[in-house]
Amino acid sequence: MIDIRQRLLAAFELEHKEHLAEIRTALHAAEDGAALDLDELHRRAHSLKGAARAVDLPEVEAVAHRVESAFQALQKGGLSLDGAAVGVLFRALDAIEDLADAAGGGRAADLPGEVLADLDTLTAGEPVMGPAPRAVPDTPRAAGPAQPAVQLVRINSASLGHFLETAAALLQEVEGQGLIAADLRRLRLEWLGLEQAWARLRRGVSRGRRRDGGVSAAQLDAFERRLRVATARIEGASRAHQRSYANLRQWSGSLQEDVRRLRMLPAETQFGDLGRMVRELARGQGKEVEVDVQGLSTEVDREVLQRLKDPVIHLVRNAVGHGIETPTARLEAGKRAAGRIIVAVAVRDGRLTVRIEDDGRGVDDAAIARRAVQCGLMDAREAVDTPRERLRQFLLEPGFSTAEAVTELSGRGMGMSIVREALARLQGTLTLDDRRGGGTVVTLSVPVLLSNRRLLFVAVREHVLALQASDVVRLHHAAAGDVFTLGGTSMLRLGEADMPVTTLAACLGVSDAPPSSERLAVVVVRRGEGEGPVALVVDGFLRARDGLVSSIEEVGLDPARFLGTVLLEDGAPALVVNLAGVGAALAEAPAFDAGPAAAAGPPPVILVVDDSITTRTLERSILEAHGYTVELCVDGRDALERLGSTRVDLIVSDVEMPHMDGFTLLQSVKGDPRTAGIPFILVTSRDAEEDRARGLRLGADAYIVKTRFDQGELLEGIKRLL
Repeated sequence: MIDIRQRLLAAFELEHKEHLAEIRTALHAAEDGAALDLDELHRRAHSLKGAARAVDLPEVEAVAHRVESAFQALQKGGLSLDGAAVGVLFRALDAIEDLADAAGGGRAADLPGEVLADLDTLTAGEPVMGPAPRAVPDTPRAAGPAQPAVQLVRINSASLGHFLETAAALLQEVEGQGLIAADLRRLRLEWLGLEQAWARLRRGVSRGRRRDGGVSAAQLDAFERRLRVATARIEGASRAHQRSYANLRQWSGSLQEDVRRLRMLPAETQFGDLGRMVRELARGQGKEVEVDVQGLSTEVDREVLQRLKDPVIHLVRNAVGHGIETPTARLEAGKRAAGRIIVAVAVRDGRLTVRIEDDGRGVDDAAIARRAVQCGLMDAREAVDTPRERLRQFLLEPGFSTAEAVTELSGRGMGMSIVREALARLQGTLTLDDRRGGGTVVTLSVPVLLSNRRLLFVAVREHVLALQASDVVRLHHAAAGDVFTLGGTSMLRLGEADMPVTTLAACLGVSDAPPSSERLAVVVVRRGEGEGPVALVVDGFLRARDGLVSSIEEVGLDPARFLGTVLLEDGAPALVVNLAGVGAALAEAPAFDAGPAAAAGPPPVILVVDDSITTRTLERSILEAHGYTVELCVDGRDALERLGSTRVDLIVSDVEMPHMDGFTLLQSVKGDPRTAGIPFILVTSRDAEEDRARGLRLGADAYIVKTRFDQGELLEGIKRLL
């Protein structure tokens, strides 16, 4: 049995090299004059520090903490990145690598005092008298994170044995298919012979009518025997093919399940050392904490576990730093001196949930409101009326923190932002609730697998949408007359159960018009724990198949409503609905109406201009899902031609495009009296302040940066401008 610490160090070996490679690549690019993405570098240093603490490498943690402080000083403008500063950062990265290598090899290593001193001096904004910056190596720089040549994965011997049995059975069936193919070739020759015999008989019949009166009985008997033999062989080949096809389906399904099992690892591989880490964190803060880590034997896709490690560590650190009080404060509040943190891992309804619960002071909504006012995110009057759920969303914003001072555990406001971004990449969700009796409960929910998922495709108005089969309880057809109202809520009786009902189109904002048919296609889906199912009406069931769900971060799908996209057979992307989020938002959906739809005017027309087919297609899907009519153009020249022949109510345009860029298009639109009044939104990856100023100076009504893209921001801007 491999020691848990060795497994953690192996995971850290991969992670720290990835972070170091990315930071080095960025610093090399900065030496060549490229701009630094300081937000990304800050996050990587922050994650590296947390990972080092998780595997009990305090020396690495100390260096990483100072590197993080240096990047924060760069962000605030208190530090300039000259040659000496770059040299200090490179030496710090080398020191981290040396310390990690020593730990992996079981060797002792001392803290690099000179490097720590230079980092402290650098962060304080004082000149550094250290060695000259190291030269750029002559070897080509890696384009991505460093990866080991070989990755080893622990595989259960029983799973491997079953995998080999399945492969052997599939091979046997493939060989059987070869025999069937040979038999079919022989049957084809036999059938050709029958066709020739029949032609001869027909010629004989024709001649017989003219000469001797017909074909002999012996000829007819012989043909009939050959026909019976051929028919029997065809039926036998057909049965063999059906049997073999059924076996192939069974064994291929079994093979897929075996491969899935090979990817599964127990949660212990990533979370087994959380208890020790929490206790050490608490001791460093002068606190007492009891830790209970549950569900470590739960098996999850290895990639999901690896990507989830950082978010869980950040949330546990938050529980210690922000939640649990000191023993004195707890005793004064009538609590036990020792706090308690529970980390529970479980799989429910095809999704992995990780619950981090503490019995500390809980979320201070008043402190969040004060900090939001201080940061200019809202005024004092808004802070009084803002709902608790909206206030707590600020905790997920980069740089937002309610801590009074910056420590190694809290105060930088990066932890929750990292959690949100990691969950977006995993197509997961986060809920933040108050714990009964005091404290906080944070629940993460992500797919158990990142590979193919079983999907149900449905029609919603003119769109094709996909639903995760694991979220669907049942499919049903009902009559529109079966819908009734109870306490102001539309209800549908299915069997002996009554459940809330609305249309999926209304939940997604596509349309609130009633279904056009009296026969309703109903998808019954699960909601959160302790809540019953909900019935969602769609326009039709299309098909079910496996598909790879991918998130498109550049476009910024709303995770409360969509999990990502899946490619259809024609190559177009379809949105995958987050049924858990839709079911939770049922209370906000309009009541189900089985009557005739009210007349409405034509929807606004939005012109989307972008040279990327992926961005154009997905932006159209999102905008059409909110009831807009969308026209697509590939560049500025194409857009100007379209404006001459099509009514357009608003333009959403990229900047960097061939033939005519977004700035030139904007200038042309605003300079023409016929189109000057059309609202214009620039959505671009160019985040330099001079580009933003140029866009606004030319007349853009909004300027949105793709790397910080928020779908809600775009939709809210469109709604405001229209």
